[in-house]
Amino acid sequence: MKKVFKTKIFKNPLDKIIIKAKKQNKTRFLLLWNRGLGDIALYLHAVVYRIREFIPNSEITFLTRQNLKEGFELLDNVRIIVAPFINRYVPVDVQNSLKLMNIDPDNFDVIIDNLDPNNWVKWQIGKLTPKLNWKSEYDDLSNNFNFPKDKILVAVSPTIETNHSFFRSWPDENFQKLFKNAHKDICFVLLGCDIKPNYLYENVLDLRGKTTFLEVLSIIKNRCQYLISLDSGIQSMFFYINQDFPIKLISLWKTKDLGILKLKVSSPNKKLRHCPLINENGLQYLEVEEVIKNVYPNDIFTTLKNLNQSKVLSFFEKFSIQGKIQFIKSLFSFDFQKLDKQEIDFKSFLKKEAVSKNFQPLEVCEKANKNDFQAGNNLFLSKNIGCIILAGGQGTRLGFDGPKGLFEINGQTLFSHLFSKILKKQKKYGKNFYVSIMTSHLNHEKIIKHFEKENFFGLKQEQVDFFRQDSYPFLDENGDWIFLNNFEILKGPDGNGNVFKNFYQSGLFEKYKIFKNIDQISVVPIDNILNDPFDEELFGFLKNNNLDVLIKCIKRDENQSKQGAICKLNGSIKIVEYLHLDPRQNYYYSNTGIYAVSLKFIEKVINQNLPKYFVLKKIDPEKDIFAYKTETFIFDNFIYSNNIKTLLDDKNNFYFPIKDKISAEKLEKILSLGNRTFV
Repeated sequence: MKKVFKTKIFKNPLDKIIIKAKKQNKTRFLLLWNRGLGDIALYLHAVVYRIREFIPNSEITFLTRQNLKEGFELLDNVRIIVAPFINRYVPVDVQNSLKLMNIDPDNFDVIIDNLDPNNWVKWQIGKLTPKLNWKSEYDDLSNNFNFPKDKILVAVSPTIETNHSFFRSWPDENFQKLFKNAHKDICFVLLGCDIKPNYLYENVLDLRGKTTFLEVLSIIKNRCQYLISLDSGIQSMFFYINQDFPIKLISLWKTKDLGILKLKVSSPNKKLRHCPLINENGLQYLEVEEVIKNVYPNDIFTTLKNLNQSKVLSFFEKFSIQGKIQFIKSLFSFDFQKLDKQEIDFKSFLKKEAVSKNFQPLEVCEKANKNDFQAGNNLFLSKNIGCIILAGGQGTRLGFDGPKGLFEINGQTLFSHLFSKILKKQKKYGKNFYVSIMTSHLNHEKIIKHFEKENFFGLKQEQVDFFRQDSYPFLDENGDWIFLNNFEILKGPDGNGNVFKNFYQSGLFEKYKIFKNIDQISVVPIDNILNDPFDEELFGFLKNNNLDVLIKCIKRDENQSKQGAICKLNGSIKIVEYLHLDPRQNYYYSNTGIYAVSLKFIEKVINQNLPKYFVLKKIDPEKDIFAYKTETFIFDNFIYSNNIKTLLDDKNNFYFPIKDKISAEKLEKILSLGNRTFV
């Protein structure tokens, strides 16, 4: 008889079960779940995470009831056994259930039949973001239903759909008042399983009881601009969908100690705007007017006024419904707190506030030696290593309409050139190397499709990941936003400054640190294909000197006047952009944009607010129309390092960035001739 672990056995059962299983080389887990839908995201994701943290090759299977099957499909790489005879609130005997389905219990090494994740995974609060995998085919499910095209669609989950915790409910009369007093442009789409109470209003489309669970999520994701929801399974699962799409969630609460609020982590959907409304005296005291104030059109008016976008507001009021929907999606794709900070920083920029000139040139820079190379060599043999490639830019200055990484030199894309080096290095060491590519909203899908087409250039798909950098609206000389095609806000990638924050929030930090045991990564630009992303000297120097940050640099010459210089400020190394350099001063070393950093350093800087820079850019290729683009720089993170150095190398060994057509043509000639001397 297979041993079944009970909650009461241990004070902290899960970790002890996992540790014992690891010692005994047991990898096959069966977990019974017959409780709530929302708990799949809130707690079971963390249970799966914990098991795989200790046993990466574990096989995890859930035994559950039929109406939870689609919810479990969103968990990454788990198996599902559905027992048609299992009903909620009815005790389940796992052994007998398996026998009734002709499944041998010996197919599993560990069976846990009484999960108590609310107590077992308290460690996740504020630390682990649940991520539910959304498949592209789910998007088509919303096409099974007809929706009005001349309305703003607001999804509503009006019931908690459980037989307990009724204090989480909002009174029926409040929903009725909401429907009666809503703006004429709104149509409410009711979703869920409970078909009562009835709401017979012209502005209500009642789909309760007419959809599957995945259809509910697809409708909210693809058709609705807002979701008003109680603390329900729909809300919890929707909140943690690991995909970016614009929507506003208005959640209703009696206390912040429940559901998604209790976990104290943001949604992995960076475009989800969350507005929690809490009344600790009881949800019955949460006024309908408070909800109406936070939904269309009142929230749009308030947001635009607070951001001093009165000009945009006047345009918005004249838009058609479809135009308003496009604008709302565009607006919700931004973090409002960041927009507020952008406005403040732009005002300072317009005032021409002085930039500190107390930078002193760095006069001495070390080179790597044989010990550094050997340390890197040993590191590559003993540890997993990672790299971030900065590839959010377009090939505009190269005369190329597409992602810069897809620009070709001698018949190969820039990505192909870099990955040929990575594949060669991987074969040398017999190890897998891990690469994360930072894209932008301009090229994310195209880059992923390119990698899929090229079969990830010989690497396993699991070795290559993608994450997006943030974007900001372009600003005119008055700080007003600019419209694209009349309805969408024109936006641009925010530079590379938030690369570590974006990497962390994407979940890749977690993958590298926990699952791949990676301690150091390099950061390299896509436009320098002569560089080796996995350079033994770079990693070895970082390790030998116990550094947080290592900056690779070259000797500065007259051709690098528009390149950042390596300086010292108050005794610390600092990269200074060429615009802020003193023209009377001589600088000795230039920044190459190539770095190595520790993951500990990344964790240290993810919450830092970096300075913003405003650069005048041409926004219309056919007309002389310019606007200000908001950018941040990666090197502004480095001021938070206590252990930072520079590493000098001969530029002929690794450095020839492609910035325009001329440099691209020159590099092609150099590579064709096999000449490695660059002028």
